[in-house]
Amino acid sequence: MEKPIPKFVDEVLSEWDFIAFFAYDNFESAGRGVVGLINAAEGTQAMYGTRDYFETQQDHQVLQLLDTYDPETEFLIHFDTPDGTRTIRIRTPEDGRHPKRVWFFEMLRRVTEDPEQGPETLPSWFIEACEQLEQLQRNKD
Repeated sequence: MEKPIPKFVDEVLSEWDFIAFFAYDNFESAGRGVVGLINAAEGTQAMYGTRDYFETQQDHQVLQLLDTYDPETEFLIHFDTPDGTRTIRIRTPEDGRHPKRVWFFEMLRRVTEDPEQGPETLPSWFIEACEQLEQLQRNKD
């Protein structure tokens, strides 16, 4: 039987686009990692721990999860419970928007509406996809 997740974790997961974007954005900029959630007095805080951190902690369970999750469709969350720290894999719900898709459309919105809001560098796959969209638009016109 799986242990229930704390309410603060469930509340973050109910904001799917936020957490999926956060996880994939950090993956693109820092590589594989885990979304850490902290239940603080001012509300839940999210941070990103990279593989390097968990290597220094010699946390082999988390390292195994880091090696096997698919960042395009899944992310890992790490949080404290009264019984200790837990790390779980979160998969995109059936018919849900996977993290890479959430990230893609949010970045597309940002570079279209306000290019200053986007990051200094974007992954080559994103730039190529934008170029293909522009070409399709030109062919349509």
